[in-house]
Amino acid sequence: MHHKSVKIGYICILNGIIMNTIATKKVTSLRLNIDLYAYIEKLAKKENRSVNNFIETALAKVIDFETPNNETLAAMEEVRNNRESLKRYNSAKHLFDDLEK
Repeated sequence: MHHKSVKIGYICILNGIIMNTIATKKVTSLRLNIDLYAYIEKLAKKENRSVNNFIETALAKVIDFETPNNETLAAMEEVRNNRESLKRYNSAKHLFDDLEK
């Protein structure tokens, strides 16, 4: 089976910060009970959202899914690349003592 991915560019405004974002989306299809779909469609319309967006958001909330932003991804990569130079602590107390210096 061939799966298709689509890159979607959009502008996100969050707390007054404008971010150009490109998200990779996988094209898929679902079989849903017709009554369930009608209910989802009604809820999405009430929130002025597409059915696709409503389902994606609902699924992400249910499974507690979050995609790290670019800053977080860069920090994770920095940690991976510099493990040897990182300070290590034997206890939380030692960590907090060091932070108070």
